[in-house]
Amino acid sequence: MTYHIKDGLADKEFAKFEDTYNNPSNCPDLTKFPCMGTSVWIVKPGENTNRGCGITVCRELTQIKQIISNTHVNGKKRSYIIQKYCERPFLYKGRKFDIRAFAVTQTVNGNLQGYYYTEGYLRTSCRDYNIKNVTSRLIHLTNDAVQKNCQDYGKFENGNKLSYADFQKYLDSVNVKKDFAKDVLPEFKKLVCDSIKAVSRKLDPDRRQSSFEIFGYDFMLDEDLKPWVIEVNTNPCLELSSPYLARLIPAMIENTMKICVDPLFPPPPVPIQKRH
Repeated sequence: MTYHIKDGLADKEFAKFEDTYNNPSNCPDLTKFPCMGTSVWIVKPGENTNRGCGITVCRELTQIKQIISNTHVNGKKRSYIIQKYCERPFLYKGRKFDIRAFAVTQTVNGNLQGYYYTEGYLRTSCRDYNIKNVTSRLIHLTNDAVQKNCQDYGKFENGNKLSYADFQKYLDSVNVKKDFAKDVLPEFKKLVCDSIKAVSRKLDPDRRQSSFEIFGYDFMLDEDLKPWVIEVNTNPCLELSSPYLARLIPAMIENTMKICVDPLFPPPPVPIQKRH
């Protein structure tokens, strides 16, 4: 549940949000999905929000009003996203995580195409999850730029990262009868497909002869392992911050080049023994 606030407290979208905040029983989404709770919201700047910059988890309406009333930053107009926080997420060893997946859109001869990369990774937090404490960014924000500042970064998982296979081992160890590859990943793909369809006329609106872009998708799983797409990132982080990412990221980039660049600019022939 997301509200895009473009004009501060005077925005009609904020009026809708305020009505939901004050009358949660009237909102079917909140009553239908108890994992969402009713009291905690996450507020994000609408521009330049990578690396967790400016993201705040809020419980009080007065705090949310104070944030979004700041409509100009450095002389530029600032919009905000107010999003319902998943208060009852599925946890990994008592800590919050989200899941980063990748997709590519490509325009070929004016036709838009989309591709989903089969591998992704979990980003874990360093602190035990506690919904009563909404002020600690280390509990609620799994971005590397945030977690790197914790003295426990990398203590539990190398680089605070997990593969899908590692996550499946954990599900098996706690007796959760769920096949991540068969039951959850197909839902990710559907959400990716829906998101691309929803903005297909805004992605490369000029339909150039050839273009492509990599997107980083952030997903969360609620306590019932239902997936939710949280946001889609342009220019996603490609840092090789763990041994697993040192394998995954270059392979994902290589696949992207093979799909989007090699047909236009075929690579020179390289002997098999030198292809590394």
